[in-house]
Amino acid sequence: MKVVATRFAGLGIALLLSACVTQPPLTASQPGEAAASAPALSSYAAPDGIVPVGKTQVRLRGKSYPEDFEPLRVVRRDHTGNAVAAQVALRVGASAIVGRPVIGTVQGFSKDDLVGDPIPELVGQPWATNPGLKDLPEALGEVATRVYAARAWAELERGRRESGWTREDMESAAQLPAEADAPINPGVWRLVYENLSGTDELYRLQFSAGLALASLRFGLPPIPANCSYRSEPADWAAWRADNWQRIREERAKALAQCVDTLVQTKARLW
Repeated sequence: MKVVATRFAGLGIALLLSACVTQPPLTASQPGEAAASAPALSSYAAPDGIVPVGKTQVRLRGKSYPEDFEPLRVVRRDHTGNAVAAQVALRVGASAIVGRPVIGTVQGFSKDDLVGDPIPELVGQPWATNPGLKDLPEALGEVATRVYAARAWAELERGRRESGWTREDMESAAQLPAEADAPINPGVWRLVYENLSGTDELYRLQFSAGLALASLRFGLPPIPANCSYRSEPADWAAWRADNWQRIREERAKALAQCVDTLVQTKARLW
């Protein structure tokens, strides 16, 4: 009864917090609000020659990632079998310790929670690495540059209207920040088996990433904008054919879809 009461109390607190904290939608409601709608850096012109300059990069949220985070991984059926066996062994061991059957001490899992193993043939191949570590930040950096250039231009326009701004002030306002406030959190990059039962060798390519957008309310954590990609299933031979050509093609699709999703978020949250 105490456990049940504690769970209900926790649920009540969560509901209360969710009622008190409302977050704005991540996707821009109007085209002009989206980050992708910011004008190109080269589009600015001014009689005094002072226009936004520089390049803003999107950094990774984490300072470092383990070596096995970069290569493409594969989750096979036996990974699920091993995980189930480990759960059973843990439950049996717990039962032996307490002297009675232990039920519900081990939480269930999904194949999507498994890490898998690196594919040896692809380790070190740039075209097979996790696109969230380099390609995605570089692609979003181009959009971030436009977003921050629009902010710099607005500041320059204010400086031209107000008195007291020196040329040094204007040139300082024109310089874009080196890094955007919204960092990238790269996620999974793996081939996952399609069916646990049967003899097929079907796998789907999975990729995910998140953009930690700024919160509009002081003291609240960043607002996550997430993207994910799941390819159509294909058998293992098809993935390996022509020097893993299918990986190259699906990787490009995954990256493009993720960029298209994240740049539709509100520019003011970057």
